[in-house]
Amino acid sequence: MKLSALTGLILLVALFLPGCDTVDSLPTDDQIVVEAFLYAHEPITNVRLTKAVPLADEDPVATPITNALVRLIKQGATYTLVPVGADGFYTYPEDDLIVETGDTFRLEAEVAGQFIAAETVVPPPPVDVTLSGPVLEIPTFGSGRGGFQNNALTVTWDNQSGQMHYVVIESLVSDTPEYILPDNIRERFGGFRLITRPTDDNFFDIQMRQLEVLGLHQVLVYRINQEYADLYENREQDSRDLNEPPTNIQGGLGIFSAFNSQRLTFEVVRSSE
Repeated sequence: MKLSALTGLILLVALFLPGCDTVDSLPTDDQIVVEAFLYAHEPITNVRLTKAVPLADEDPVATPITNALVRLIKQGATYTLVPVGADGFYTYPEDDLIVETGDTFRLEAEVAGQFIAAETVVPPPPVDVTLSGPVLEIPTFGSGRGGFQNNALTVTWDNQSGQMHYVVIESLVSDTPEYILPDNIRERFGGFRLITRPTDDNFFDIQMRQLEVLGLHQVLVYRINQEYADLYENREQDSRDLNEPPTNIQGGLGIFSAFNSQRLTFEVVRSSE
């Protein structure tokens, strides 16, 4: 779900040259790449294992690993994850594991005689998250009011230390939604869910053109852990540095990180004017 906004960065780790300090001992095509993200108070569904893609590969599509033994360890207790589908994702299907602020998690995985491990700590949630209003008004299409840029809400949070955050906006309408725009132009705009790029700002403008349906929506502001911030900030590295991608995976490549969020709701309504 949330990986759609984040996993593009993992390609920087999977596309590498031999000689990285942490992976010298194994051939390139034997490397395990980890994309594992924990979200406070959310189910564990975003753990993925693939094989690394050599830099010279003309078709850089990662091969999923679906036969690994994957475990999460929290405060000495071990929780075994199970594979889901054919894409290399693993999940924890029970309800006795809760991801909470300050928790230290260790991820371990074994496959074909290889062992990888990593640790992360769940960060605190963003502070003082507020919306400029509870309602975003949409002008009636064809009314002549126009002014898309004038129809916006702003979500803000305290970020005096300049930490990285990202924002998720999603509709909470599940049945027979009322669309903002007519069918003939709707395809020009986004869907029911918007995920922003990580930012060290302390605000984000929610504009009409980013939404698709009327009704109740939620906005979630996620605080990003440092290991993921390091990966994101390295996304435009010089080609000479491709043999030193950031990773916190022992015995492999990729990232194991945790996020925490605050959420607010707002209503998208059609203007009566």
